[in-house]
Amino acid sequence: MKLIKMLSAIGCSEALLASPALAREKTCCEKASAAGKECTHKCCVAAHKDSKSCEKCNPNKEDLKLKKKQEKKTNKGSEKSSEKGA
Repeated sequence: MKLIKMLSAIGCSEALLASPALAREKTCCEKASAAGKECTHKCCVAAHKDSKSCEKCNPNKEDLKLKKKQEKKTNKGSEKSSEKGA
């Protein structure tokens, strides 16, 4: 019985610790990308012109990760369309 209580306590504590990581707030660039647009913040626009990430809005460089994902999707889409045409 003690083992079950201990395992359930550990499971609950892990769930509490993991919840903030799963429910983090989206950055301005992620919100714009979800809407199919580019971020219009001045700091982000200036950083993106230099192919950099705005450290103020995206401290973990989430916007660059989004761009890489979008590029992969567009590359896959263009490859599929070229295969269909051939």
